[in-house]
Amino acid sequence: MDKKAKKAVLQKIPYGAYVVGTRSEDGSDHLMFGTWLMQTSFKPPLVAFALSEDSRTLANVRRKAFAISFLNEVTEKVAQPVLDEEFDRVERARSPGGLPVVKDGAGWIECRVLEVVERGDHRVVLAEVAGAGDGKGGLLPLDALGWHYGG
Repeated sequence: MDKKAKKAVLQKIPYGAYVVGTRSEDGSDHLMFGTWLMQTSFKPPLVAFALSEDSRTLANVRRKAFAISFLNEVTEKVAQPVLDEEFDRVERARSPGGLPVVKDGAGWIECRVLEVVERGDHRVVLAEVAGAGDGKGGLLPLDALGWHYGG
């Protein structure tokens, strides 16, 4: 396979900018910047999200619940603090299940884990959408940050 062509084509898949909110074992909030999300079913509403196999967030997600905040132009500024693990710089609200969600984003979903697929260098989490909150504006595309994740 032509590795350059593979990378170039896979980087054309459009991604959004998301923040995954979980609770650590000690009960503290944990946030992770993420991109690989897709809806997989209407009834019941299911999503799949990929997390790196060595992600600390994955251990929290395996406890059966997580939230995904959809970033918009207003909340674009939280991307770097989340990457830098400066969570105190991120304004948060709570989902009905008590999970951290980014305040003033385009929206959020609260997810209940159904299955974790153990393949490749990422784990694909299949989850049912258990709650949702609509926000303002549209989803911030990853390209708007000038970042790429894929290939």
